[in-house]
Amino acid sequence: MSAPTRRVLVVDDEPQIRRLIGLLLGDGYQVEAAGSAGDALARLEDTPYDVILTDLAMPDIDGIELVRRAR
Repeated sequence: MSAPTRRVLVVDDEPQIRRLIGLLLGDGYQVEAAGSAGDALARLEDTPYDVILTDLAMPDIDGIELVRRAR
């Protein structure tokens, strides 16, 4: 029996960062990306994630506020 796939949500306003983290984690995790905190919150309404990796400084909502709202 294989281990369950862990879902990771990467939140960053820079596409290159999202892509790089996706490449780094893609072999062991199911990685999805959001370009803004607002997009991330919308995804969290429909999909459970095991981990959220977020940028702290984003234009709409900072990473700390994102994590607070996600809880």
